[in-house]
Amino acid sequence: MKKIEKRVKALVEEYGTAEPLELCEEMGITIVEHELPSCVNGFTVRMNEMPFIVLNDALNDDERRVTMAHELGHIVLHRGTNSIELSCNTGFCVTKYEREADCFAVFLLMQAELTSFEGYECLTTEEVSKMAHIPHDMVEQAFADD
Repeated sequence: MKKIEKRVKALVEEYGTAEPLELCEEMGITIVEHELPSCVNGFTVRMNEMPFIVLNDALNDDERRVTMAHELGHIVLHRGTNSIELSCNTGFCVTKYEREADCFAVFLLMQAELTSFEGYECLTTEEVSKMAHIPHDMVEQAFADD
């Protein structure tokens, strides 16, 4: 997961922000909010090579931000993949991509809240979760893979 942490640092340095919405705007990623089933927070789709993030319009602000960061992780880390196609046609473990996107979201949102990765090592996963408004299980997973 150090590789993902480095990707996040480079992205933040390149665009000068760790805020998911600002990154999407800078990267030309369109955000669409739409009514989705309650079990779907969001997804990523490309049309004519243009990336879109579709978010469930029922999400609260924290859920929206985490979901946007997660979907941005898919765009940055998994360009050219299609999870539906992968799971239906290849037997590939799609959950690996989901864990990677979660990890990307954790590091991105930590960067946004802490303004630096320096010093986070002394924080508990519970403290990081509360400080960055990230679900605790996502934070634990990101640090477990470290």
